[in-house]
Amino acid sequence: MKHVYPTYYQAFRCIAADCPDSCCQGWDVVIDSDTEAFYNSVQGKFGEKLRGAIYTDQDGDRVFRLAEEKKCPFWGEDRLCDIYRELGEEHLCLTCAQFPRLKMDYTVFCEHTLALACPEAARLILSTDRAYEDFAEDIEEDCKDYDAQVMRRLLKIRKKCAELLTADQPLKGRLEELLSYVSQAQRELTGFEIGYFPPSLREIMEECEYIDEGNRELFALAAEDQANDTRFEKELTRLALYYLYRYFLGAIDGYDIVAAARFLIGSVQVIGNLAERCGDIVTAAQLYSKEIEQSYENMELLMRS
Repeated sequence: MKHVYPTYYQAFRCIAADCPDSCCQGWDVVIDSDTEAFYNSVQGKFGEKLRGAIYTDQDGDRVFRLAEEKKCPFWGEDRLCDIYRELGEEHLCLTCAQFPRLKMDYTVFCEHTLALACPEAARLILSTDRAYEDFAEDIEEDCKDYDAQVMRRLLKIRKKCAELLTADQPLKGRLEELLSYVSQAQRELTGFEIGYFPPSLREIMEECEYIDEGNRELFALAAEDQANDTRFEKELTRLALYYLYRYFLGAIDGYDIVAAARFLIGSVQVIGNLAERCGDIVTAAQLYSKEIEQSYENMELLMRS
């Protein structure tokens, strides 16, 4: 299987206590079965703390019970991980060991990226040009899990989208051309346009769930504001390419490429307006990803829209 990585992937290093946010706060940490089996064997007070912190949530997952302010119970006062300190990196659960690394497995090839929800990953993603040059433009093998001919078409459509996003014109025009092209490609791919008419972007943002409830109105206003594509145009272009390579090939399941384009454009609009409000595009992108992309329910809303 061929594995491809954006150029920023290998440059990522966790900055630990220097991180302006933390992946140790606000999210449920799912414990894989092998790691839980090891935690059950740990002796002494730390082993007791491990076992006492794990419970089964409403989805049937084994997770850590969060402490005050939705913090992981093993996030120390020095902003470092007690499990890492006590047991070593090799005994972190898969969730903690892998984040923010992401893998999109398409059976005959695999694409890797980083999650914007990590501040250091967001910094790398939004500061790197020509990051996706090694990504596939075609596949050599057929695949029993999906129609390989459709995947080849999606790869060609994605390549054209990348060309449109990097063309020499203002970002607003590039995004308009992208949506027009994808709409036409949708008709050619499926023989019809997707008939779903989504609610407004503001309505979607109001319906989403939030780790910090105070962000609901902030995101709704950012969705309603006219997008300002000029101040952070370079970073927003890199952001658009990130979303293109992160999500577009997911259409191999339902053949809905318009949904991926709408998500890309809507996300660029909201993040651009959040950046205008806070003055920092990295902070805006990381906050959006943490609140929206890290929630399965929120992504269902956005991708359906």
